[in-house]
Amino acid sequence: MHADREEKLVAARKAYADGLLYLAFDLYQVQADEGHVESQVFVAWMLSQGVGCEKDESQAAAYYERAAVHGHPLGCFYFARWLTRAGEHAKAHRFYAMGAEKRHLPSMFRVGYSLAHGKGVSRDLQRSYEVLKEAAMHGHAFALRELGLQDLRGRRGIVWQPIGLVEILAAVCWGFMVSMVNDDSDLLIS
Repeated sequence: MHADREEKLVAARKAYADGLLYLAFDLYQVQADEGHVESQVFVAWMLSQGVGCEKDESQAAAYYERAAVHGHPLGCFYFARWLTRAGEHAKAHRFYAMGAEKRHLPSMFRVGYSLAHGKGVSRDLQRSYEVLKEAAMHGHAFALRELGLQDLRGRRGIVWQPIGLVEILAAVCWGFMVSMVNDDSDLLIS
C-alpha cells in the first residue's frame, strides 16, 4: 500500500474515532473513489446508516457493488441484500455465492436459504443442507434455525422432525448467548 494512502486512511480512522463523522465520511469517500475496497464497504455502510452523511440506500448499494465486483465478502453480502429487497433474487444469489466462496457465514446462510426456498435458483434441498450445515457448524444461528425448520417440516423425512425441534431450540439458545457477548456478530446476521 502506498504511504500516501496509508496516511489518508489513518486520518480517516482518526476522524471517525474522534467523532468527526462528516470529515471521516469525506476522507473515506476519497479513498473509496480511488478504488480502496475496504473504504468502499465503509462508505457504503455510512451511507446506508446516515452516519456522517445523508442516508442514501441507492448510493450505498453502488459502493457495495463496487466492493463486490472486487470479491469483498461484505460488499457481496450487502449488495446482495439490496438486490433481494429489490426482488432481484437470481442476481442476489450470485453475489451471495461469491461471499460464500470466501467462507462469509451470513452469505453461506443466504445461499442455503435461497436453495431451500428456490429464491433466484432452482430448489435444491440436498445442496441447501450442505451449505446450511457448514454455516451452522461454524456457529451461524440462523443457519441452524433454518436447518431445524426444514427438518421440522419433514424435508429430510419424518425421522428428522423431532431433531428439527431440538435444532430450533439450540439455535434460539445459541443466538441468545452470542447476542449477550456481541450482538453485532456475523453469527447473528441473516
